[in-house]
Amino acid sequence: AYGAALSATQLDATATFEGGMVTGTFTYLPALGTVLTAGAHTLSVTFAPTDTTDYTTATASVTISVTQNAPALTWAAPAAITYGTALSATQLDATAAYNAATIPGSFVYSPAAGAVLPAGTQTLSVTFTPADATDYASVTATTAIAVNMLWSWLLYLCIPLRPTRNRFSMPSVNVFSSSKRS
Repeated sequence: AYGAALSATQLDATATFEGGMVTGTFTYLPALGTVLTAGAHTLSVTFAPTDTTDYTTATASVTISVTQNAPALTWAAPAAITYGTALSATQLDATAAYNAATIPGSFVYSPAAGAVLPAGTQTLSVTFTPADATDYASVTATTAIAVNMLWSWLLYLCIPLRPTRNRFSMPSVNVFSSSKRS
């Protein structure tokens, strides 16, 4: 995976002749300790034998594939909001990291900032695209948010109808309005 330096695990050539080991020096390109970008790379080795009378210099190559790292997205479920509250950075606040290092890039949320969600439990999603798209993969995550209803009550204080000369008259009615957020 990206970030791992080349080691003796990858750079492990041997030289043999008729089943016996041939002594000499191996020179690798890229060298031991090199960190390759994600993708396909050619590793090459040149062998210089100690005994140049009986043996000649030899070269070989092999392809190695370095995989992208997938950043970890951290996105805690946001606190409940009340219906009518537009989504903002308060709710849309995911972060991306790999091995505790923040990975720069862009976040695309669905629904986007400014959206007003219906009441109930809603799903939010994010897609993170790293600035270094060669070495890091895009990743997605989801979380849930509770959208509470805004309750309104109209309280009518009604007084019964009073008969007056073959008609009913309507007494005055007091109307009170109250809002309660749950």
